[in-house]
Amino acid sequence: MYEKIFDQDIEKKMERFFVDNLADYGKIETFKKGELINPSHPDNIYIIIKGEVNQIMYSKKGDEIIFYRMTEGSIFGEIDFFERNRTFVVIKAVTDGQLSVVHREMIENKLKEKPKMYEYFLSSIIRKYRVVTVELANFQFNNSIGKLADFFIRLYYTESINSKNNISIILTHEEIANRIGLNRITVTNGIKEFKDKGFIEMKDRKIIIKDIEGLKTLTNIPI
Repeated sequence: MYEKIFDQDIEKKMERFFVDNLADYGKIETFKKGELINPSHPDNIYIIIKGEVNQIMYSKKGDEIIFYRMTEGSIFGEIDFFERNRTFVVIKAVTDGQLSVVHREMIENKLKEKPKMYEYFLSSIIRKYRVVTVELANFQFNNSIGKLADFFIRLYYTESINSKNNISIILTHEEIANRIGLNRITVTNGIKEFKDKGFIEMKDRKIIIKDIEGLKTLTNIPI
């Protein structure tokens, strides 16, 4: 299921499209690791030129939940843009980086010139919807080990960069915990269990999936 939902060829094509066809028309801004990017209005779309960010939400008590990570070529702000309403999520920089900030007037002009651009915006929105949907299913159907296994399975289908099954992003145990609603100790213990069983391996702080089928036996989601 995940392989079809998170088609990497479509994802890379979408990211390349925004960089090649829209980024040059925006204002270039830089951001620092740990910086919060909280747009005050829905009239811009942001294209990540360099670096990585998380889309997150804070509770009243300051608890953090991470919806997904975005890397070079990804966009954010498109849902607010088309709805014309600023939502509750914010962006937190994972690394130093650079954005192209494209204003509504320019985007609307480009949409008239290239109506196919709507298709790419829709693909971006649908992918984010799917990420949230499967994370809700993971929360409802799985125990803590199943949640962690499902998370790694999704990374396998969305972030693998070569035949060695390296996951291209570096995640701390705390960040993983925030992504799937567990505490850090549970994540640390679960990762140790997966390593002991030969399901995953850690190298240079990156995750290598060694046995994807073994991980699948631990989750209650039909994949």
